[in-house]
Parts: sequence; C-alpha cells; structure tokens
Amino acid sequence: MLTVWQEPERWGGYVLGVDTAEGLGHGDYSCIQVLDAREGTQVAVWHGHIPPDELAYEVHNLGIWYGNALCCVESNNHGLTTITQLRQLGYPNMFRRRSLNSQTNRMSQEFGWKTTRTSKPLMIDDLSMALRNDELLIKDQHTIAELRTYVRNERGGMSGSPHDDRVMALALANQMRKYAFVPEYVQEVDDMWTFDWWVRKANKHEPVGDTIGLNTIRGTT
Repeated sequence: MLTVWQEPERWGGYVLGVDTAEGLGHGDYSCIQVLDAREGTQVAVWHGHIPPDELAYEVHNLGIWYGNALCCVESNNHGLTTITQLRQLGYPNMFRRRSLNSQTNRMSQEFGWKTTRTSKPLMIDDLSMALRNDELLIKDQHTIAELRTYVRNERGGMSGSPHDDRVMALALANQMRKYAFVPEYVQEVDDMWTFDWWVRKANKHEPVGDTIGLNTIRGTT
C-alpha cells in the first residue's frame, strides 16, 4: 500500500530506499521509503507483501514519478531479483557501489547496497545521528513505531520487533542523501518555457523558436 504526504515538485531532489522480502503473505514485508534529499522529509512510503520481481514495478513507477529519484535496493538475497528486474525495465538512476577487486586490482561496480556486519552498523548509526540532529522529518506513524522497537542486542546484532523493514528502507534512503547531488546521479529537468529558460535565452541573445508541424515560429531577443 502506498501512502503519500507530499507529491513530487519539479525542482525537487528525491531518494528511494528499498528493503526487499520474499513476498509470502505470512513473512516479512517489502518497503520503499521516499525522502526529499535536501530537506530530509519523508514524502511517501510503500509497504506490503509482494514478490521481489513485482516490487521492481512499484519501485520503477514511484521513482519515475519522483523525478527519476536515486534508487537504492538492498542487494542481499531477494533484492538481487528486484535489481535485475529494475535494470530490465530501464530504470535510469540506480545506486552503484564501487570496490577494488583484489585479484585483478581493478575497480568494479555493482548495483544496490550490500548489507554486511560492517556496513549495517554504520548505516544504522548514520540514521540514528540524522534523527537525533533533526535532519529527518518522519511522518509515518508505523515507521516511528518500528524505530522505537529497533534495538542492538548484547552481541552487537540489530533488529526490530516484530519487523524492521521500514527502518532498513529508511536507513538506505538516508544513505542516498549523501549521493543524490553527485553529478553522476543528478537527473536533468526539462525546463523549456519556464522563467529560467527565458532568462538563459535572453542572456545568450539566442533566437527563440519552436517547431509546430512543418512550420517554425521564431522570435528575436
């Protein structure tokens, strides 16, 4: 089920964090968290039981709606299926992690976020710090409830009771705020005929034209 608090704005920048589950009715849930990358505001949440390949369609449509938002899918287990389907759908803005191959001594890249014993505590610590510093505005009461039950046990493990899918998806989205405005992830916005477009044309002293059918209408600055 999708809940939306703020529809996409033309000049906004958004990020998606995706926690993927198997999709069985009695198992864990899948979740998509959408944040305004600048303000840290939670603008939408998708949550439910769905097969991982079908989840890709939800991610794709939601990401496109939010201006080709930078999307990060946890690549563990079923997430690989979601990532594969997203690539087949041609989603244009997916997070890629880079690492050095020790055998070839070359940099390689893989789609998605790999959650490990090292990366998970760092990701959760970043989320905790962002919340303490009021860098995030959480509007979903279910997400808040999961955050309140998310604990670190005596062995250093982390989990929520009974589920933590909203927390994990939120942590992924929060990580993406670091990358949202890196040039390789910034998506171009078609601003033709806006005020900024006219100003650029005037400053460059370029003729203004538009093709309608076989005729071109032109003006001068």
